Amino acid sequence: MTLLEIFSSPIASGAQTFILIVCILIGLGAGISAIDVKNTKEPKEK
Repeated sequence: MTLLEIFSSPIASGAQTFILIVCILIGLGAGISAIDVKNTKEPKEK
């Protein structure tokens, strides 16, 4: 068993590309929403 066989995906390349795009979009959405929450949260007064 070679190293390439360990990391080869059992799904087709088209499906792998689709999953990669979906994961990138989910990550971008989470990052944008985290920035939005940070910017819209009112600062606590001491």
